[in-house]
Amino acid sequence: MIARLPLGRPRRPGRRALLIAGAAGVAAALLITVAQRGPGRVPVLVARVEVPAGTVLDEPTLSDAFTATRLSGDAPLGGLPADPAQLVGRRTAAALATGEPLPLAALGGGRPAVAPLAPGERAVPVPAQAAGAAATALEPGTRVDVVASSGEGPAGRTRVIVAGAEVLAVDQGADGGFGEAPTVGAVLLRAGARDALLITAALNFAREVRLLARPDDEGPGTPVAEVAVP
Repeated sequence: MIARLPLGRPRRPGRRALLIAGAAGVAAALLITVAQRGPGRVPVLVARVEVPAGTVLDEPTLSDAFTATRLSGDAPLGGLPADPAQLVGRRTAAALATGEPLPLAALGGGRPAVAPLAPGERAVPVPAQAAGAAATALEPGTRVDVVASSGEGPAGRTRVIVAGAEVLAVDQGADGGFGEAPTVGAVLLRAGARDALLITAALNFAREVRLLARPDDEGPGTPVAEVAVP
């Protein structure tokens, strides 16, 4: 015959165990609060979807393909852009996986990358000599005014035919090696259909065409339209 052991009441946790559990809960809450509000929280952009290399980060792409979050860490983390406004126009130089933070190392050069031609836009080549010595300082993304001169003497006129044209690419040309002819460099400009015709007509018929580089922080407004020979 099997003896039955009396069943006692389940033991309640002692006061000491309750105090330990309560202290652990308070500590966890404090850790969460510190992680959320402490100086170690670093703002960062995280990819919602896979982002291929070469993607232009315009405003819709930054809004749809990335989400802003914060990473916790004891040491400050660098190289993680937090403000999407600073990234508009940049192009990814490396692919990003879903859930991967966006580091500055995954972006292209310092100047924002140029966007592809939109419908109605044209790429117009202008000889690099039109920019003079400034041609060596031009790079994709800079803005130039296209200036054309016509007439001689008192009949001479110089006017801006296209203001604030964007530089798409710059080819400095080459001096040519032994037995090779030098190549003429060119500055490729983005222009609307009408402006592209104006630039082409000036290259064909104007006495001289010049490219005047603009500061980066100057808007694309129209400068002085025309200047006559004094």
